[in-house]
Amino acid sequence: MNVQLTRRGALGVAGAGLFVALAGRDAAAQAQPQGQAPGISPTNLANPPEVGVDGLLALRPDGRWEVLTSKTEFGQGLRISFAQIVAEELDLDVAKVEMPDADTARSPDHGVTAGSLSLQIIGPRLRLAAATARQALLRMASERLGVPVAELETVAGTVRPRGAPQRALAYEALVANRRFELAIDPRAPVKPRAEWKVAGQSLPRPDLLAKATGKAGWIHDLKLPGMLHARVLHPPRIGAKPVAVDAASIAAIPGARVVRKGDLVAVVAEREWHAVKAARDLRVTWDAGTPIPAMAQVYEAAKAAPKVRADTLVDRGDPAAAIAGAPRRLAAEYRYGVQTHGMIGPSCAVAKFEAGRLTLHSGSQAPFDLRTQVAHTLGLERDAVRVVYHPSSGCYGRNGLEDAAAECAVLAMEVAPRPVRLQWMRHDEHGMEPKGPPVVMALSAGIAGDGRIAGWSSEAWVPHSTSVLVRTTAATALGRDDGPVGSGNWHANFNPPYDGIATAKSVAHRVAGTPFRASWIRTPGRMQNNFAVESFFDECAAAAGQDPVAYRLANLTDARGRAVIEAAARAANWQARPSPAGAAAQSGAVRRGRGIAYIRYDNTRTYVALVIGVEVDLAAGKIRATDAWMAQDCGQVINPDGIRQQAEGCIIHTLSRTLVEEIHWEGNAITTLDWASYGTIRFSEVPRIEVVIVDRPDQPMWGAGEPAVAVVPAALANAVFDATGLRMREAPMTPERVRAAARAARLI
Repeated sequence: MNVQLTRRGALGVAGAGLFVALAGRDAAAQAQPQGQAPGISPTNLANPPEVGVDGLLALRPDGRWEVLTSKTEFGQGLRISFAQIVAEELDLDVAKVEMPDADTARSPDHGVTAGSLSLQIIGPRLRLAAATARQALLRMASERLGVPVAELETVAGTVRPRGAPQRALAYEALVANRRFELAIDPRAPVKPRAEWKVAGQSLPRPDLLAKATGKAGWIHDLKLPGMLHARVLHPPRIGAKPVAVDAASIAAIPGARVVRKGDLVAVVAEREWHAVKAARDLRVTWDAGTPIPAMAQVYEAAKAAPKVRADTLVDRGDPAAAIAGAPRRLAAEYRYGVQTHGMIGPSCAVAKFEAGRLTLHSGSQAPFDLRTQVAHTLGLERDAVRVVYHPSSGCYGRNGLEDAAAECAVLAMEVAPRPVRLQWMRHDEHGMEPKGPPVVMALSAGIAGDGRIAGWSSEAWVPHSTSVLVRTTAATALGRDDGPVGSGNWHANFNPPYDGIATAKSVAHRVAGTPFRASWIRTPGRMQNNFAVESFFDECAAAAGQDPVAYRLANLTDARGRAVIEAAARAANWQARPSPAGAAAQSGAVRRGRGIAYIRYDNTRTYVALVIGVEVDLAAGKIRATDAWMAQDCGQVINPDGIRQQAEGCIIHTLSRTLVEEIHWEGNAITTLDWASYGTIRFSEVPRIEVVIVDRPDQPMWGAGEPAVAVVPAALANAVFDATGLRMREAPMTPERVRAAARAARLI
């Protein structure tokens, strides 16, 4: 729900030293440092601007509280977790706490919703804001009732003297439509864990029913009076530009017309079907575009590409000498293919430009950053652009939503003052949205006589520019820059997490360019890097003739890391033995095994360990995950079921990315433009999943939306090795690649 609220006059409260009212448009203003000129840098995700109580919380006259944030809910459960935090600190029924969809005219700028940082960064601020508000309400009630604060209590949205419920005052009666003019008090007393009644419980998400029944107010369903419909014709080849557009080719379609702005070619019409038909029939001549490496050459091309810089993640001792002097030496190269976000509902936006101001409706995970980019693309002041969030299909990353929004904004200025709706087609979504780039990683190690890892050396070739502000298709078409070239964090978790490795060096080479626009997909970099690190660590365990779980524990002193490894192993009833055992113990085409992988996300937060059980049909080349046992330590737990849901989603989503999903191209044209050519796993391929939550009530809260992704590819590959003796070093592990590996090993 988005309610336009006007700022009310502040009314003093005698003796309380504060003002209270509904928070309106001022929340966004609080978040923007005064005098700061509009720029093109994204909001600092780990440290967004501080706001006061009014910038985070609003109390409505009906007694309901609103959480104000630019964070967006697209399946990760923020609405219920934030509501539980506020309800706990304010002694409320959780149903009285809502999180309106983000709106740059009203919400504070908390940065893009990404990185599993929403709960970690905003959760503690929200808790202190609620605790500060509670203390203010107690002081107001003390003045009203003539009772010392120490003799008051908060119960069910009221303040009352202890033992006198008949004298209770509702929060909204105390506030009386005024606003908090109060900074968040970092020393405000918060509820100890032992007193929690709402937080820490597995409460259901309030948005699920509406989403399951199609009543959630999706961006695709938004209709404005007088709205036109549009389609954009995207180039059929990478980098291609329009040479000629034959507007006469759609003359027979009622109400359809061509809009061209720079290299942006679109059609608009009164009816959506006419826009679809016009886009299909419009004759456009394109140039040849930009050559890109062939699929078979993409990894070598990445290694040979110009480097922007090299990031050294760990540099301990002299691993080269240690490896050279070791009695056994290992070397391997791991590869992860190009992937799309695969959003089921194609990208969509609605925009209206009137009286010099643009209102843009989008499902973007980064409303404020999108506002900045669109303003720069269109040559508008940032304050002249308003972005309103609406739920869209989930994608967990920067897909085509921002592109469709920016294109729609361009069209809105061309058809003003009428609003216009732009929806991409399936071939647009699979073809034009930015991709998870190809990543290649080379590792080597030396194994000492006693089985220890004497030295570890690794290099990765990762994209340089995968920042939040991926350049939009509209900016490219108009020849505008709408975002900085940022380095992103694709290097994260490429260094081994095991302190038992005496000497180690890990370097991530930042590649200047990739064949496609590089973007972040759920768990960017960490998934690919951990695939290589944890698979290669398993290779070391096998070379040392040691059990994979025991080998990890022998090399790890971090108590919390050890705890999740042990918990996952217990859940899986892990039987200690070296791998591979399946190849020796089994015969026939179908073999079974189990594998484990571990991560401490970003080497600073959430701990995850995963055991996967597999069946491998060698003749068919089919890998099937039968079971998954995950242990996760997210610190302090707000909603246990929310963590389980995220873990389950991470496992299912990443199994699809590890087994099936891959972009294909011929020349410089993407060929996987539909669900038949770009597949996903089916319901029948989803494994049994058990999630063990390691709760740390005395520790900070961490996120759960991304970390569990990072362990899936390596755990799966290690299970395949355990079952068959085959090392799958390239993902996705398609049937063709499995059969090729089996033939090379003479297993079929």
